[in-house]
Parts: sequence; structure tokens; C-alpha cells
Amino acid sequence: MFQSLFQYLLLQNNDIVLLIGQDGRIVDANKTAAAAYEYDREELLAGNIRDLCAPDTTFDISDTFQESAGQALRTKTLQRSKSGRVFPVEIISRSARIDDEEMLLCVVNDLTKTGAAGKGRKKDKKYEELKAAYEEIKTAYEELAKTTYETFNDISGLVLSKRKEEQARKRAELLSSIDYLTGTLNRRAFEKQLDAEINRARRENLSLAVILTDIDFFKNINDTHGHQLGDEVLKKMAEFLMQQCRSYDFVGRYGGEEFIICLPGASGEDAFKKAERLCAAVSELKVPGLENEKITASFGVSSLRTAEGENIDTIFKRADQALYKAKNEGRNCVRMEE
Repeated sequence: MFQSLFQYLLLQNNDIVLLIGQDGRIVDANKTAAAAYEYDREELLAGNIRDLCAPDTTFDISDTFQESAGQALRTKTLQRSKSGRVFPVEIISRSARIDDEEMLLCVVNDLTKTGAAGKGRKKDKKYEELKAAYEEIKTAYEELAKTTYETFNDISGLVLSKRKEEQARKRAELLSSIDYLTGTLNRRAFEKQLDAEINRARRENLSLAVILTDIDFFKNINDTHGHQLGDEVLKKMAEFLMQQCRSYDFVGRYGGEEFIICLPGASGEDAFKKAERLCAAVSELKVPGLENEKITASFGVSSLRTAEGENIDTIFKRADQALYKAKNEGRNCVRMEE
């Protein structure tokens, strides 16, 4: 029965459908899964469900198998695509025997795609996600507070309860650090991480640079084509920037249509050359609904001045001044701090 159910879901379901083995390997997946995670299907089937987890999140295979044996288990978490895009999901899991092997059938609902309920619901998604995560933390703490070792049948019960609390706390922290629309770091989280990188660069006498970029004439896109298409432009730009970064670079949404990139170990000259490549490549981006319009962006670059007691405010300020200069000198160009 479960095998035929899986085949039906695999072929007919518009949600992401994954079949997971007991070791976490991805046994089968539908086309929607390949598209959502941005892998070829062959790449996806060569991977593990843990490879799809966002940073600081986990997917406990053994616990999920155990808890979904008698009924479907619903879990809200964050996933990450091949390009690094982080997106919230609800995973509905059910363990079943397929082809004489115990498998986990997962239907994954990408919560960024569920916009049919209207604009108000879309705005409330992040709040609801955070609320749910913090409720999990609250419940876990209450359980721990009223439970002693003697009330558990064995030590594994206490370990499981503590693990759930820790996972819920980490998920809430991660949700609060991600810009919900674009999947980049939000400004607060970016500043926190940049501050740590500046301190590290000072200690180890390393280079560091930032690139601040702004989509040209973005207001015209919103006014002419609507905010929904404007959101698609922002998501496409964020995805592009994250794809172009090294594994240890990080991208944040600075505000509105502005994004900022931190390049640890890069000199000002390195960052300027990087920004020039980005500037040239942005014009090649294609957004459905804007096929006949060219998207461009302006870039401002600044680098760390360790000898001058640099901090977040000063490096941001110089990058912003360079960006302002790029805007005033025709847009679609790169300018360096003076």
C-alpha cells in the first residue's frame, strides 16, 4: 500500500516529495524536489537529507523514524538549496516499509510558496514561524522543569527532551537572523557576524572588505509592475549574490533593495575587482515578467583600516559613500572608498 502511495505522491504532488533511508540517504525524489533544492536529480539521489538542512539545524533520522511510526509527524524547520538559499518548510513524515526496507516518506511544504492565502498571511509568516519555535522552547523547558530522572523510564527520555529544546532554540535563533523574503542574513545578524570578522581580522592582521550594492531604479519596477514582481527581483538578486560568494563570504539585506557582502581576507583591490564582475553579471539576470527590461545595480566598496580603529559604522559609512558616488555618476558602475 505504502509503495503505491509513494509512487502516486512522487508523480502527482506539487510539493517536494522525498524518500529517505534509515541512514539518511535520499532514495528517491520528485522533480519538484530537484527544482526546489536546485540540484540535478542525480545529485540529489547521491546525497543525504542532512545535506539539505540549513546551518545550525538538524534532522534526527532515528527520532523521526520512531515518532512517525504510528502517525504522520509534522516538523517545521529550515532547508538550504545548492546555491545557499535558506527557506522555511514544514516536513510531514511517515515511516513505512517499502521494498522490504524501512523508509521515511517526507512531503515537504515550502512555506515561501504558500502565498495563495493573501498578502496579510504572507506578512505574518515570519511571526508565526518564530512564535511556533518559541512555543516549542517554552514547552520543552516546562517539561524539563517538572521532570526528574526518576520520572523517566530510562535516561534516553531526558536526553530526547533536552535535544528537542536545543533544536527548537537553534531554529528560533536562525529564523530571527534570516531575511524572510530573500534568505540572506538580516541587517542585525549581518552586523553581528561582521563585528566578529573585524575583531578576528584585527587579532590576526588580516584583510577584510565589504561591498554594498543597490538595485538601480527599483522603485520604478515596483511602481510599474507591482510589489510582487519587485519581490521576485529582490529574491533573484539575493540568490545571484549568494551564488557568487565563496563559502566563507556572507551576504545580508542592508535595507530595501540594498544588499551587503562581507569578504573576509580580501583587500580593497580584490573586492573592487569582485564588484566589477558582479556589476557586469547582474545585467544578465532574467526575471519572469521583466524579460524586456535590463536589471542593473550600483556598487560601493570599502576595506578594513585596522590602524585607524575601524568599526562597523565606519566601514559601512565609507561603503555607503562609495555607493552614493556610483549612483551620482550614472549608476550601473562600481566606486571605491576615498
